[in-house]
Amino acid sequence: MLIRRGGVRLGLPALTLALALLGPPPRTAAQGGAEVWLNVQKGGGTKLNIAVPVFAVVRGADAGVGRLLAEVTGNDLTYSGLFSVVSGTAALPADNPAALRQALADFAAAGAHAALQGRVTISRDRAEADMRLYDLTSPDQRVIAQKRFEVTPAQVRRLAHKVADDVMLEFTGVLGAADTRLAFTGVSAGRAGKQLHMIDYDGVGLTPLTENGSINLSPAWSPDTRSIAFTSYLKGYPDIYRLFPFERRPLQTVAAFLGINASPAWSPDGRGLAVTMSKDGNAEIYVISMATGAVRRLTWNLGIDAEPTWSPTGRQIAFTSDRQGQPNIFVMDDSGANVRQLTSGGFHTQPRWSPRGDLIAYTARQGTHGIWLVNADGSNPRRLDTGPGDAESASWSPDGRYLAYQANRAGEWHVYTMHVDGSDQRLVVSGNATSPSWSPRLP
Repeated sequence: MLIRRGGVRLGLPALTLALALLGPPPRTAAQGGAEVWLNVQKGGGTKLNIAVPVFAVVRGADAGVGRLLAEVTGNDLTYSGLFSVVSGTAALPADNPAALRQALADFAAAGAHAALQGRVTISRDRAEADMRLYDLTSPDQRVIAQKRFEVTPAQVRRLAHKVADDVMLEFTGVLGAADTRLAFTGVSAGRAGKQLHMIDYDGVGLTPLTENGSINLSPAWSPDTRSIAFTSYLKGYPDIYRLFPFERRPLQTVAAFLGINASPAWSPDGRGLAVTMSKDGNAEIYVISMATGAVRRLTWNLGIDAEPTWSPTGRQIAFTSDRQGQPNIFVMDDSGANVRQLTSGGFHTQPRWSPRGDLIAYTARQGTHGIWLVNADGSNPRRLDTGPGDAESASWSPDGRYLAYQANRAGEWHVYTMHVDGSDQRLVVSGNATSPSWSPRLP
């Protein structure tokens, strides 16, 4: 799908707003592990104690791989805030039932509620991990889950993320967010412009996405993770493009109309892209059909309307507008009807609707910029981030437990993540990194 600019580019009004990116119900726990499961759900100071021994290497790798997988899995579970992890112990016996029972009994005696057994096999064309999760609160040390995961040999570390996500699923009813990546804008020494990169959610595996010498902004992952929409000055003007990070496909032009084409946001079904454009003379919000290229205008207002974000149902869109003076957050139906103001009394931009639909994150300026949350009905606004400097441009993890954001508290912009309650703020990408976009779970 290609939308081309025609004629001569006209002069544009200044766009004063920032241009930025944009579970199932809990399963019933079996009787033996019900109390453990409930304790995880309650949160607070109660954590599930889980043993994560070294993965046993069956074939194709040395013991270092088994230690790495256990370490990464343990780190993923620890960062969730729901688990207290005991790791680094020797691999559980694989072919000696009596020895396995004794090892599990020893973990239980030490206070573990669960234990994870991992086995890894690497061949020329694939890497596999077999996982068994044991409930140590049950007398028979029952197996809660038994699964196999497969990736390419170059992606061995992903096996640990997949295992951790499934452990989260078994104990919370919702898959974890470890097997995901962050796209962001970065400035690299010796390279012109601002380029897009991606990295694992925990800050490992930096991969460049663009190397075009231009300014590339506001990456936004598609719901199927196959592509990323973004704004680029590749041809001298702010246009919207689409790249394919895991496929050898050429860059696609999505919107190159007269004026500004910016802040792309995918609809939940991936069929539409909400964008900010000024092709009709004023910054308004439009939806572009990814199948046909048809453009549908949603806002008709003399103020600046920008930065759309979809509700997870696809029936509503939150956006930034200065129609009442200072910019605030508004919500409308996906048709553009029933506009209502969500925030007031401040300088509020960059709304991001949570995957669960109950919260909207946004940036508020009160001296400095900070990351705030508000309930989807407009109630209970509260600030999340702490620390000096500015924090902006939040992006939700697919499970709704975490937010990625940019902050300049260290003198330059870095990308951080934090829990949805503002706790455990963690540096992920340092050095001129902005506009994080958290991917859906990888296929």
